Amino acid sequence: MYPVMLNLTGKKIVIIGGGRIALRKTVEILKAHGQVTLVAPTFLPEFNELVNTTLITATYTAERIKEAHLIFACTDSKTINQQIVKDAKAYQWVNDCSQKENSDFYNMSTIEQEDYLIALSSYGTDPAALKGKKQALVNLLSKKNK
Repeated sequence: MYPVMLNLTGKKIVIIGGGRIALRKTVEILKAHGQVTLVAPTFLPEFNELVNTTLITATYTAERIKEAHLIFACTDSKTINQQIVKDAKAYQWVNDCSQKENSDFYNMSTIEQEDYLIALSSYGTDPAALKGKKQALVNLLSKKNK
């Protein structure tokens, strides 16, 4: 994998799914000024509080991703997520949240301060364990700043 930071300003991002993972991805993308369209039969209530998003209450069809630059397959169905991966064009980047081996990219955990950003990755193998390492690093950095 090649670590990179993306400028999402003006990019079309489509997230298929309306649950917890889709919400977390949406919040982070909005911070980076991405244009987010979400497609799902239902959404968590928290989605209604977000601005600069388009919510489409529908089941997935290939038509929904045709203009996307980045696609996040965040449904609770591996079958649907696999179909999203198959439907994507070669120039589109897809993150299958259920099977990392289907993904062109995956997100890193970050620690962001005013003057720096540190990105951490478990290469998609153990995001839960990475949370502990991130917290330890945050604690270490906060001690250094005192």
